[in-house]
Amino acid sequence: MTIDDKSLSVSRAVSELERALGRELRHAVFVVEQGVPVDVEIDGLDDVCQHFLVRSAEQAVATARARTTERGWKIERVAVALPYRRQALGKRLVRHMLLEAPQDALVYVHAQESALGFWERLGFVADGPRFVEGGIGHRRMSWRRP
Repeated sequence: MTIDDKSLSVSRAVSELERALGRELRHAVFVVEQGVPVDVEIDGLDDVCQHFLVRSAEQAVATARARTTERGWKIERVAVALPYRRQALGKRLVRHMLLEAPQDALVYVHAQESALGFWERLGFVADGPRFVEGGIGHRRMSWRRP
């Protein structure tokens, strides 16, 4: 499905309804599509995260969360609904999140190996060894501020 750019909004998901829309989308992408175990996807950290949502009209089409860790500000659970992929929605979402990142914090991700190019195009650089999370190969990547 092609999205009309005028109908898009990117913002923090603060209400319970908005956060529920994000959880539903994450479940569809990570658990149903990718086979990540539910107990890995639902990790008990949602309450300490900032949540973000991309909407087209009232429909959630992309979501992510971020949290402060000992290492810095970690972007996690970036998910785009299957019919809306390849339209730069993930890029738009992450760019919005980077604008909200704490200025003094290192911003990093645990990137799925299949998405390394996506993160590199956003200015992230791999800086850790390969590891497996939720049955999927990952690399830690850090954002190089412009």
